[in-house]
Amino acid sequence: MFSAARWRLTTVFTAALVLILLASGVAVYLTTRALIYDQVDAELATKAKSDLFLLDYEPGGRGGPGPGPAEPEFEQGGYFFAVVDEEGNVIAKSGNCDLQSLASPDALQQALRSGEATTETHSSDGDTQRLFVLAATSGGESIFLQMGRSIEPELSTLSRLRTILLAVIVISAVPALGGGYLLAGRALRPIKAAMEGQRAFIADASHELRTPVAVVRTNAELLERHMESGRIGGADGDATAVQDILSETERLGRMVGQMLTLAQADAGQTVLAESDLALDELAGEAARSMRSLAEAKGLTLDVTTAPNTWVHGDRERLREVIITLLDNAIKYTEAGRVALSVGHAHRKATIVVSDTGPGIQPEHLPHVFERFYRVDKSRDRATGGAGIGLAIVKQLVESAGGRVGAESMNGTTRFWFSLPR
Repeated sequence: MFSAARWRLTTVFTAALVLILLASGVAVYLTTRALIYDQVDAELATKAKSDLFLLDYEPGGRGGPGPGPAEPEFEQGGYFFAVVDEEGNVIAKSGNCDLQSLASPDALQQALRSGEATTETHSSDGDTQRLFVLAATSGGESIFLQMGRSIEPELSTLSRLRTILLAVIVISAVPALGGGYLLAGRALRPIKAAMEGQRAFIADASHELRTPVAVVRTNAELLERHMESGRIGGADGDATAVQDILSETERLGRMVGQMLTLAQADAGQTVLAESDLALDELAGEAARSMRSLAEAKGLTLDVTTAPNTWVHGDRERLREVIITLLDNAIKYTEAGRVALSVGHAHRKATIVVSDTGPGIQPEHLPHVFERFYRVDKSRDRATGGAGIGLAIVKQLVESAGGRVGAESMNGTTRFWFSLPR
């Protein structure tokens, strides 16, 4: 799937680059061509207007033979000239003038209307000629001075330019293909990682959901059999079965709630009921609700708060953050204590939850708040975690404008978050 997508992205990237290069090449070629033609036309116009004496030039008489004294300068520069009447009859011309290169009647009419015209013709040898036609009047009749030269050198230059531009496009396509493949791989990497995380999460969630569902079903079937035998409520284990059903459904509800929170965050639909609240009081309430869980494991839960630590946020969401951090600390601490402290400094309120558990290896610390990331998968399965609690903590704290962090050293693991006061 990702291989095909990667090649599709590579193809699109390469095609886009080739199209951009092609468009740029066409623009460069057309601009260069226009500049060359404008320069040739300007040269021809300048020469024609500076050599108006040619209108009276008649070597050997009108139409007579033999070159005149001015002809060598045209032959040296490759220029030729011809003077024709309105019907196109040649009145005078230079010795190197090819009659087939002269302007068409349409070009003469255009020059007659506007005073001058530029046209392109071909000689008897097939060379492309550029002509400047200047209209004048002699003896009440319209005559035309045609000044021209071959533009084969310019066309050869343009041909080489086309070859170079095409070569650049073709040569650029190869590194573009390789670069596109690398960029596509890099662009798809986060998507691939997210999908792999989703697949891992689905597998883990299925594993976690299977156990409570099985427990609920087993106990429900037990109660059903007792009900059919008329011994419901009086049989040994009925109360335990009901308690198991209640605890497992509570666990299921908690997991579904976590998944819903993440789904709302992904869709940008997290709803916050924000108000000013005393963070120290909220932390004390959360600690009281978790104290029995800590005492059941023989742990000490210490609470230290700085009074009048006010923040602006969603009370229930922040309570969920504190309880998640406390639950995490209690879950992974086998002996010792868990501590909750609330403080403030420099317009920031900070809550720190620390424990004396086994700690977290340094390579895992940068990832503990990532969704679906679990440091010890076997322990998490045993304790019912699915690797989304800390991800929810990060999302809720950041939605309130705060920051989260974790550190572990010298036998103490600390999770903290801070909010603007």
